[in-house]
Amino acid sequence: MTVNAPAPLSGSMDVDEFMAFMQTRPKGEHWDLIEGVAVMMAPASYAHQRIVANFCNLLNAAFAARHLDLYAYFDVGVRNPGVRNFQPEPDVVVVPGVAGFEYYSESFQLAAEVLSPSNTRDEIDLKLRRYREAPDNLYAVVIEPREFRVEIYAKSRKWEPIVLKRADDVIEMPEFGLRCMVVDLYRGTPLAPR
Repeated sequence: MTVNAPAPLSGSMDVDEFMAFMQTRPKGEHWDLIEGVAVMMAPASYAHQRIVANFCNLLNAAFAARHLDLYAYFDVGVRNPGVRNFQPEPDVVVVPGVAGFEYYSESFQLAAEVLSPSNTRDEIDLKLRRYREAPDNLYAVVIEPREFRVEIYAKSRKWEPIVLKRADDVIEMPEFGLRCMVVDLYRGTPLAPR
């Protein structure tokens, strides 16, 4: 197991071994299984957590307004069907239907990562690749908490990224009925304190 393992990551742990490993870890630790390697994630800052909450609230309000049977969760696991060496916990995950008792979903429609100092670009790129490969997924999002920077990868655009860097740039996810500004993700953080 590694903290900030150098990329490319390549290990032999599968999701069953990972789940057994997680049973041995203290509560409060955050681990992702990336390409067969258990990678410990740094604790989330308050700003990080606020961005996650803001994004979930914006998405859930959009779903409610359009009566969509979707819900945005935080800190839940995802898996790709048939992929046995990948089980991260993205910061925000959109899942359809009634909440079940599972610990992960294979039918997610959005996976978002809010960066922390421990993230490497290689780890994020590996996750983005897997998120884009998920058959039901429509969006992969990467958010930088220390500056206005939101990367949006959309299936409808063949996963070509759009990078938004200004507070008044517009975020649009028409399948979800979401239209907001970048600054809306950062409300209550040092970048948009009021």
